[in-house]
Amino acid sequence: MTSRRLFILSLIGFVVLAGLVLTLSPHRMRSVQAGFLGIISPLLKTGSSFEKQYRDFREGLKTLEQLEEQNKRLTISNNDLSATNQTLRGLEAENNQLRKALGYAQRATFQLVPARIIARDAASWYNNVVIDRGGAEGIKPDMAVLTEEGLVGKTTIVSEHSTVVVLISDETCRVAARVEKNLDRPAEQPSGAKVPEKPAEQGIIRGERSSTNAVPQISLNFLSKQAGLEPGQKIFTSGLGGVFPPGVLVGAVREFKVRELDGYATIVPAVDLTTLEDVFVVVSNRR
Repeated sequence: MTSRRLFILSLIGFVVLAGLVLTLSPHRMRSVQAGFLGIISPLLKTGSSFEKQYRDFREGLKTLEQLEEQNKRLTISNNDLSATNQTLRGLEAENNQLRKALGYAQRATFQLVPARIIARDAASWYNNVVIDRGGAEGIKPDMAVLTEEGLVGKTTIVSEHSTVVVLISDETCRVAARVEKNLDRPAEQPSGAKVPEKPAEQGIIRGERSSTNAVPQISLNFLSKQAGLEPGQKIFTSGLGGVFPPGVLVGAVREFKVRELDGYATIVPAVDLTTLEDVFVVVSNRR
């Protein structure tokens, strides 16, 4: 059967069916509609169920997207809070450091000019730094540089608003120093007389760069062989030479050794020279 004949028969069938429907009474029409509804009802239920599942799936996707977006916002907010917290901690530490430095500046017996380190040469990390104060602020060569913790070094090359500071860990920086006196009471002779107190040991502090370019050591040289310094004994500037005011803490003894001609001690600096940020320049030994 050709498609043309099939089309004609389908058309005739549709016209006959339409004619029958039109000739039906209202009661018979409702019966036919009820039967047709019964036939397609399962399909409608299936379609309705599928549509509901589809809507639920879309709602689920929407909810998942909302949760992901909310999670992103919470993550960003948490990162912001963490960064803010770290910043506040840093500011608190810096504020405490500044308060400590300000208290030291107020207590110091010499006139100080505050300065901030603005440059360090990676090739000479332990040799020198550059500060943001210069001749316009009263800085001159050979002025002591320190912090509230102890001695840092001295000024060398001075420009209008910046200065190179050579650190005590550099081998060219020499500092006249003394060892703190032994606080133990002198022993008494059988007769009751006291043994004369030994004068405080004095020497020269200098940096010692190692051949491997590691962190240089600082040593106190030209001590007597009988000095017998103990680990932890403090070393202060003696004031000899006029560059460094007396009584500034340089560091503490790590180890004492005897050489052929003299004694010497390795020193732990009082100031961590690797983390320096703010310093003071001593512009006058008197206020």
